[in-house]
Amino acid sequence: MSSSRRLPLAFAVFALWIIVTVYGARLIYGTGVSLLDLVRHGVALNILAAAGLTVLACLVFGWRDMAAGPPRPGSLRLLWFPLLYLALLFGLGIVSGLPPVATLAFLAVNTVLVGLSEELMFRGILFRSLLTRMPIWPAIVATSVLFGSVHILNGFGTGDWGSAAVQALAAGLSGLTLMAILLRTGSILVAMAYHAAWDLATFTVAASQATTAGQGATFSAIAAAVVPVLFVLPNALYGLYLMRHIGRDGEAA
Repeated sequence: MSSSRRLPLAFAVFALWIIVTVYGARLIYGTGVSLLDLVRHGVALNILAAAGLTVLACLVFGWRDMAAGPPRPGSLRLLWFPLLYLALLFGLGIVSGLPPVATLAFLAVNTVLVGLSEELMFRGILFRSLLTRMPIWPAIVATSVLFGSVHILNGFGTGDWGSAAVQALAAGLSGLTLMAILLRTGSILVAMAYHAAWDLATFTVAASQATTAGQGATFSAIAAAVVPVLFVLPNALYGLYLMRHIGRDGEAA
C-alpha cells in the first residue's frame, strides 16, 4: 500500500473505531452507564466489536508491521517498575475485598478486549501510519495525545465529563508507558498484556470499593481529580526514561 494513502486510511479506521466504541456503547447501553458497570456485568459488545474492527482493518489493508511477535530477548526485565504498579494495584484490590468470581471473569474478558482494541488502534495502526509522515518522536507524542484525548468521549456514555477529562490526562500519561513497552520490547503483544492487566487491576479495585462510595464526598472529589494523574506520573516518567535513546539507536525498528 502507498504510504501516502496509509495515514488517511488509518484515520478513517480510527473514526469508525470511535463510533463503534463510544457511540456503540451509548446505543446499546444508553447514557449514564459507568465504565465499571459496562465491563463487570457481561461482555461489552461495543468493545468486542471495536477489537474485531482493528483486527479486520489490519487484514484487509495488509498492515503487517504491527510488531505482533515475541519480545526481544532480555527486554522484559525492563518492565520491573511498571510491574510494581500492577502488584500495588492488585494488592489494593485484594485488601479491599475482591468482587465475586463472575464479576472478575467479566472484568478479565473485557479488559483483554480493551487491551487488544486500544493497543492495536493506537500503538499499532495509528502509530505505524504516523511514522510514514513524521519522525518517531512527533509520532510518539501525537499517538499519546490522541490516546488520551479519546477518553474524554467517555463522557458521552457516563455523563460525567469531569471524570472523563481526568481519565483523558491520566490515559495520555499511561500512553507514554505503553509506548515505551512496545518500543523497548519490540512486541505489541507485551503492551496489550500490560494494558489489559492494568485495566483489570484498576477495575477490580473500583469494583471492590464501589460499596464505600459517597463517604467523605469533598475529599473524594478532590482526590478523584488529582490522584489518578499523580499516580501514573512516575510510570510515565519511567517510560520516557526507557525511550531516551529512541531515534538514535534504532530501537524503534
